[in-house]
Amino acid sequence: MDSPVTFLEEHGEKFFLGVYFLIMVVVAGPLFLTLGEAWIASDVFRPLILSLDPLLSISLEQFSAAVFGIYLGLLALMTIDPKKRVQGALLWLGTGSALIGLLSIGLFIPNIDFTANVAWLGAGLVGGTVVGGGKQLMEVRTTSALEFRRSASILFYLITAIVLVGLVEFHVNFPQFIDPSGGTVEIITPEPTISVAWNGLTTNALMAGVFVVTLRRFVTYDSSENFFVLGPPGSGKSLFLVGKYLAALDDAVDRKSDTPLNPSGDLMELVGRLDAATKSAGWELDSTGATEVEDLQFRFVNGRVFPKNIELSSLDYAGEYLEELPGALMSPDTEIDNSTVQLLADRVRAANTLILVIDVERYHNNEPLGIEPYFDILDSAENKDVLLVATKSDILAQQFEDEQALDPHQYFEDFRQYVNDTLVENNQAVRTLVQDTSGSEIHPVYYETTVNDDGERVPMRDRNGNVMTVGFEEMLEKLG
Repeated sequence: MDSPVTFLEEHGEKFFLGVYFLIMVVVAGPLFLTLGEAWIASDVFRPLILSLDPLLSISLEQFSAAVFGIYLGLLALMTIDPKKRVQGALLWLGTGSALIGLLSIGLFIPNIDFTANVAWLGAGLVGGTVVGGGKQLMEVRTTSALEFRRSASILFYLITAIVLVGLVEFHVNFPQFIDPSGGTVEIITPEPTISVAWNGLTTNALMAGVFVVTLRRFVTYDSSENFFVLGPPGSGKSLFLVGKYLAALDDAVDRKSDTPLNPSGDLMELVGRLDAATKSAGWELDSTGATEVEDLQFRFVNGRVFPKNIELSSLDYAGEYLEELPGALMSPDTEIDNSTVQLLADRVRAANTLILVIDVERYHNNEPLGIEPYFDILDSAENKDVLLVATKSDILAQQFEDEQALDPHQYFEDFRQYVNDTLVENNQAVRTLVQDTSGSEIHPVYYETTVNDDGERVPMRDRNGNVMTVGFEEMLEKLG
């Protein structure tokens, strides 16, 4: 039976889709029923809205129709947004549930003649569309994706404001200070008395909190994760970063994503060197020089049900600096003489997740893995998530196929378990690293390779000269 973590990794989006569906159905109706009752008994907000009629000749029906139009315009844009279609559909469901709740106490729809106020509804609809960024629909996009971030943000703040104001009005009795009745607005000297209705406060606050937090998840476009790759000299950091980009590129083409990957120039230089037109071409990538620091970054869209932009940024640096990092992380900036080490230390501190590379080729050749600095780095850089990656796993892939008679690509989960068992059982440093990272699973990645006439392991290429990777697509899902 899968562990909860494994279950969420494999079915997380479907699980949260069900949770969000229940929240929209179960929470929205009762919550807005409470807000409707707050409107009926309102001491502050309702009198202010009713004051618009004598002051500006805007009736409550006109105001309600206009605001509803703005809401519909914003929600329509969110539904058009490729990354927010599911969230938009759920909000339409929540809107219907809320309207039914208000209808049950005779509010909103029964009190508005939408035919007579169609101009106000239309004006609100146009206004919401314009304010929400609807003009993007008429623009030719090149380096930017079709995203209505402003629309989603305004929706979030609008609904959150309604929920919070309504909750306060429902549980706090304010003295009346304004009277809009009688065709005029009269200011009343309020009595200095405020009382709180504690009954049901906990339940209503919980419903409001769940609804607002869910809504916040709906309007989030970008992941807050920041990844940084660490590895010893010659461990395949550069090829790992290139492989991640190629997997993201394939995924973007497969899903017909309109979100540009925006790769850095340094990354594309590495990709260009690896790219070749002939099957006989080798790696074409050398180890990073001691004085070289290359900025490798791109972004991709993770998730099918709830797509989210993820920025992947790392530095391609000489692995020799790895041994100097623990001291730099524990030292003040003024005591670090090497600017490259200083930069690496800053990036490690800023990262949410450290990707630690384990070189399978070194393991296979009975060479030291060079991962000893990881332990001091993890001690110095606290509160970091960790992903363990086994690069050059094509060596173990061949062993797996010989021993299990299974294709490691088709049976990747079995192969991943094989890699974990092999490395943990046969190398004490790896076993300790896994133990120190709360039993983290090692994720194998590799380029499909063959051995040439000189006995060198070189990448296999398709008829177009493209390298073939395994495990990087699954790795992208973990990064999400």
